[in-house]
Amino acid sequence: MCVAGLLSHAQTNDNSLKKLDVKLHALKQKLQDAHNNSDSSKIAQTYVKLGDFFSRLELYSEAISNYHHFQNIYKSKDTTSVYVENALARIHLDLKKFNDAKNHASKSLKISEMLNYNKGIANTHALLGSIAEKQSLYKDALKHQNISLEIFESLNDSTGLAITNENIGSIYEDLEQFDLAYSYFKKAQRYSQNCQTNIQINILNNLGDVNSKTGHFNKAINYSNQALKRAKQTDNTSQIESAYKDLARTYSEAGNYEQAYKYLNNQSIVNEQELKRKNIEVVSTMEVLYAVKEKEAELLLLNKQKQVTEVRQYIIIICAGSIILVLIGGFIYWKKRKQHEQHLLEYKQQLLQVDLDKKTAQEAALQREIEIKVSSLTNYSLNIAHKNKMLSDVSKTLSKLKDRNITLIRSKLKVITEDIEADLANQNEWTELMGYFSQIHPNLFENINQIASEQLSASEMRLSMLLTLNLSSKEIANILHITPDSVRIARYRLRKKLPIDSKDDLLTFLINL
Repeated sequence: MCVAGLLSHAQTNDNSLKKLDVKLHALKQKLQDAHNNSDSSKIAQTYVKLGDFFSRLELYSEAISNYHHFQNIYKSKDTTSVYVENALARIHLDLKKFNDAKNHASKSLKISEMLNYNKGIANTHALLGSIAEKQSLYKDALKHQNISLEIFESLNDSTGLAITNENIGSIYEDLEQFDLAYSYFKKAQRYSQNCQTNIQINILNNLGDVNSKTGHFNKAINYSNQALKRAKQTDNTSQIESAYKDLARTYSEAGNYEQAYKYLNNQSIVNEQELKRKNIEVVSTMEVLYAVKEKEAELLLLNKQKQVTEVRQYIIIICAGSIILVLIGGFIYWKKRKQHEQHLLEYKQQLLQVDLDKKTAQEAALQREIEIKVSSLTNYSLNIAHKNKMLSDVSKTLSKLKDRNITLIRSKLKVITEDIEADLANQNEWTELMGYFSQIHPNLFENINQIASEQLSASEMRLSMLLTLNLSSKEIANILHITPDSVRIARYRLRKKLPIDSKDDLLTFLINL
């Protein structure tokens, strides 16, 4: 990315942050005005808008708090209640709290059915289907999505039909029924012509992914490039990163490691830019939120202090009248003082909660950095595979030439071949690679040796590391300079040494160590 592009991107981020600050202040002011006017309806609506604001920034604790404020104030059961219950369900789904997500979605469905609100029923069934899919309950997931699809068809809702067909395609992709998945993704694409660009990009990415998994690499690359083009047009860095990732994976599966490395490197650059932008956005919002809450706490504190002063003056006047009234006034003062201290404690707890949310955002940023390191480690593995393949091809070529030349040339070719083979067997790169891997998974090798029935060999430790990186058998074979059949045999021998059930997945077992 050129310097002008970086400056433009930075200026865009600054403008976005200013807009966030202005929007948050505006919502807080609107909430304060509604409280001053005792307008419960506007108070409730503003809490929903605040919940949406924090939800988009993934500040879920603040979002949930504002949605609950709405529910405490707004007792009517209408379409807004359906919206809030579904919003809470989506947040808990993102947090992988599936039972809570299902409870909120069930409440939404109950209200929608009571109101005979068909679009709400369809949306909620789609949400219940997504929850079931995340729990690998694919039968239930398909049941809910098909109900949603039927309702959207009756409503002639193209957006709902596009999203629901995409959801069903995703389920069949999880079930590895790729023909059905492709069919539903194509239906979703037809319905998405008038939908938001993000929906269209998601569908294109899914079409690319399913074609990659079925070996149709040219079609996969075409769909992913379409998704990338639209993502760039809308400056959607999240979708740009996703498209680069899909292209890297497809080129890797097709054996074009040079292009795979190129797109994986582009993904890393976009990922880092998006990480910085999101961190700045979250930190800026947290700072604004902290400032707003601190100001609110100060105002409340001043009000309480003013009340205490008024009580003191009142007590002095009473003391001038009679001792009995002084005692009564003292009792009142003591009681209000206790309440005041309790309120102060509550305000301090609120400030501590804001600080905790800030630290949570920082932890999320650290997690993204770990993901970048994993991406770099995968790049390193692909480079090793590319080098080994190149050296192996040169070695085979030189081996063929030695039978076609005179004795002196044949002896020199033999020396060259032996040197290349020795370079292929060089362990320095493995030592460096395993060092990088240990920074991300520091306890994996120790844990494997503790549970293994017998000591694992060096090659088995390397295989464990490559499997944990989620590389395919073909990629592992290129890296280890062996055949895919040898990889399968090595996997079988590794399983025999580990306490793993024959039905369990080896990759899942290693990741969970």
